[in-house]
Amino acid sequence: MTETFDLSALKQSLDAAPDHKNLKPLGLQTIYLGRDALTVLPDVVAAMVDATPALGPVAVLSDSTPKRYHAGDLLSFVTGCIDARHRVRNVTVGVAGHTVHADEETLAKAIRDCDGAACLVAVGSGTVSDIGKAVAAAQGIGYIIVQTANSVNGYADDRSVLLINGVKRTIPTRWADVLIVDTDVLVKAPVEMNVSGFADLIATFTAPADWYLATLLGMDDSYSPTVVGLARNQGSALLEAAPLVPQADPNALEQVAKTLTLSGISMGIAGTTAPCSGMEHAVSHLLEMATTKAGNETALHGAQVGVTTIVAALLWQRVLGEIADGGLSRVRVPGPAESQAAVLAAFHTVDPSGAMGAECWRDYERKLARWAHASERIELAKRDWPTHEGTLRHLLATPQSLVAALQSAGAPLRFADLEPSVNEADARWAVANCHLMRERFSIADMANFLGIWDDDLVDELIADAAALGSSR
Repeated sequence: MTETFDLSALKQSLDAAPDHKNLKPLGLQTIYLGRDALTVLPDVVAAMVDATPALGPVAVLSDSTPKRYHAGDLLSFVTGCIDARHRVRNVTVGVAGHTVHADEETLAKAIRDCDGAACLVAVGSGTVSDIGKAVAAAQGIGYIIVQTANSVNGYADDRSVLLINGVKRTIPTRWADVLIVDTDVLVKAPVEMNVSGFADLIATFTAPADWYLATLLGMDDSYSPTVVGLARNQGSALLEAAPLVPQADPNALEQVAKTLTLSGISMGIAGTTAPCSGMEHAVSHLLEMATTKAGNETALHGAQVGVTTIVAALLWQRVLGEIADGGLSRVRVPGPAESQAAVLAAFHTVDPSGAMGAECWRDYERKLARWAHASERIELAKRDWPTHEGTLRHLLATPQSLVAALQSAGAPLRFADLEPSVNEADARWAVANCHLMRERFSIADMANFLGIWDDDLVDELIADAAALGSSR
């Protein structure tokens, strides 16, 4: 077992960065990553219990999906490690055989079930760990995550993706105190989950461009070259490991885990998920919202992100061409009434109650108000656009290279390749309306404000992305 991350050195490096005053404190205390990392769990829990005056049990949060560790059951191993010294309270979220959703009801029940606990240990997926962050924050107790798959990058940040009024929202909660990533656990995880994490990371080859453009045009104030560098620090090694990910090669899975962890940390210190989450994540969230509302199972989040990153890269090419042709002189500011009607109509199709549309409008209204005052920043951007375009192209990968990377890891390339597959109507709805769900500015917003975001362009992007995926 190795403690891979020297967090003290990382913190010192961040403190010395030119933009360090804009960064948030790194709250993770310790990360154990490698073979047999779980052997530290008894001592880690004991130290956490000793540091609290609470006399309650150690709450172990998990879902009902069995997980393997060596030849046995992972949850039994974890509870056995803890039970040797402390009382254990098992807390299960979700319904057996179904995807766990971090909605208000599930979260409220988990908080109640963990009442009085001395500390919390989460054993499970990104959703389970996100619920755990919110529970630990609400209860004010120490928090340990045992990562069970390389499915997402959210294990190592301080936010939780929660369902609020049926809408996926990323809410500040808290960092884990300790993150344990045992490669002997990862190799037993479903192959598709580890591949999903790889696909989730592909967004770092488009999302930072969304973030840079947003800050350039006055729609965000948080862009940080230091954070982008951290998020993409392991990019070359990640791509080299890609072909071995579906083979559950321990070294490849450790590399993916390390990259996911740095990606999560980058979001935490940025105070936003923007370094790793742009248009492509919004589309994935919309797909999940629609399928959840319909009572259907969703495809893995990271797999959806990978597919949609190809679409985002294609849109970037189109928008850069439009701006080079003088597009910034033709931007428009939609009126509030027009925009509210568009938001409410878009989400009425999946939620006739209007709750989802109202939740999205609250966020979109703030984005629209900021855009109404962006004219000065737009003029400044126009004056030095060649320089900004160079920076953006440096942050972007080509659609073809993204397809090649995803293919090398055995990840889905088209909406139809997802499991369960996404039909054409749902894909079109999610792509067409991705800019309407949140305050974050993305390349889809830019296309909309340029006046080119319409059904024809959406259909063209989806068709072109599918053609790229089919050609491999």
